[in-house]
Amino acid sequence: MRLVYPADSFKPRVVDEIYADEFAAAQSAGLIVSIFSVEDFQSDDFEPRPAIEDGEAVLFRSWMLTPADYARLHDAVVDKGGRPVTDVHAYALCHHLPNWYPLLREFTAETRVYSESADIAADLGAAGWDGCFLKDFVKSLSTDGGSLVKELSAIPSVTAKMRKYRGEIEGGLCARRIENYEQASERRYFVWQRKAYSPEGDAPEVVREAAKRIPSPFFTVDVARRFDGELRIIELGDGQVSDRKEWSVHDLMSVFISCATPSSHALRS
Repeated sequence: MRLVYPADSFKPRVVDEIYADEFAAAQSAGLIVSIFSVEDFQSDDFEPRPAIEDGEAVLFRSWMLTPADYARLHDAVVDKGGRPVTDVHAYALCHHLPNWYPLLREFTAETRVYSESADIAADLGAAGWDGCFLKDFVKSLSTDGGSLVKELSAIPSVTAKMRKYRGEIEGGLCARRIENYEQASERRYFVWQRKAYSPEGDAPEVVREAAKRIPSPFFTVDVARRFDGELRIIELGDGQVSDRKEWSVHDLMSVFISCATPSSHALRS
């Protein structure tokens, strides 16, 4: 299996500094690695260095892509003779909240999905909601007051800020019921081929359940402890475009090494 990382924008033969430690650790671990220019890919020129070999499984570590852009990247790998570890459906499943939410409904905050043009405040008010946590299909607002909406009348303002700071609303809008979590309790877990990995020992039961239910070969599960003591799923993400958070490079490499073993092809066969 080949790990493919993004190149520095100004030095196309050098890995981007954000991933430099991972890239070096992967090389030290004996894993096969390449880099590619994101800028060239955006111009329909995909040339990983070293090149992908025929029939080789390919796993990305890069920045977030829309499902449409990931589909282009997937096809570019196939055109080079490679086999993407994650297909387009699996990427979109974990990248967009409305896709994975029905599979894990009882483990996460109640969520209602809307188009940008919907009167969200009116609908939530009619349902008896006093506030919500508002995000698009992928990300929340992390600046200028954040995504916590304590009064429904503030929804248009929060939506406008999301467009301003993110440049677009991806997919649509999700209103999530407010749940209170213990401070600093959020943790990230990686799942590879139905097995949940933790840098701190065994993954909790809720993560192992997600690993059983989500048909994706490589994804992340973010979990936090609610004030009543229950662990709740906060977010899922495709593992290729998820950052390490509290994971060390060494811990993540242990997951990639397991990915590179012959038994790791179970879901792709």
